[in-house]
Amino acid sequence: MNWKRTKTLFIFVFVLVNILLVMIYINKVTKSQINESESDNEVNFQQEEIKISKDVLNKDVSGTKMQMITATSKNFDNYAEDKSSLEADDAGYTLTGEINSTVNVSDSNLSDLKNYIMDNIYNGKAYQLGSVSSNTVTYEQTYDGYPLMNNNKARLRFNVSGGKATSYKQTVMSKIEPAQSDSNPKKQVITPRKAIETLYFNRYLKSGDEVLDARLGYYSVVRETNVQLLQANWEIKVKHKGKNDTKTYYVEATSANPKVIDN
Repeated sequence: MNWKRTKTLFIFVFVLVNILLVMIYINKVTKSQINESESDNEVNFQQEEIKISKDVLNKDVSGTKMQMITATSKNFDNYAEDKSSLEADDAGYTLTGEINSTVNVSDSNLSDLKNYIMDNIYNGKAYQLGSVSSNTVTYEQTYDGYPLMNNNKARLRFNVSGGKATSYKQTVMSKIEPAQSDSNPKKQVITPRKAIETLYFNRYLKSGDEVLDARLGYYSVVRETNVQLLQANWEIKVKHKGKNDTKTYYVEATSANPKVIDN
């Protein structure tokens, strides 16, 4: 056996292993510094005395991509023409309906109302529950599973009396599709944390405030008479210190430098 050659080979392998270990160490240190840097840039809401639940702050949107969409209002004139319980108002763009059967809205699941919507409401499957009050139940139209938020052209609202739905008004956005533009690719949605931090850095959120909820959907940024351009936004509800009312903000959801709409 050639011991000199074996010794040289051993030294070479030893040096190579040490170089590899050094590279692994440097990689770990670099990643650690990046993570620490990202963590340092995050707002410590607890330290700032801003109340936010972890469920709101840590909603998972990994892999969620959205883009701008366009939509037009549906005209109900032809649809209501031969239906005695329906009437098209607002130049045909609002459908008013009377409910003759008993539709209970007293149970928490609103099961009777859900069934009525699926069986009797135009494109009923496109709506999801928005809000409930003592005399109204409001549903919002959706696109691709996300609500068209705060939009009176995409709404289904029931009037309630004595725990029963008595009538409704409906508006619908139709022909919903991605906006035709070369600069409208699907983009990754920012996290709710980044959207809420945007409010903080723009001084919409201050010490003593409470973030009640953050939800993802489409908000209309251009509203012509019956045509809209809608953009992915985070809708963030805030209870400001010393105020009784809840304030709603909209934050661009697919921008690296999101803008805030003070609704």
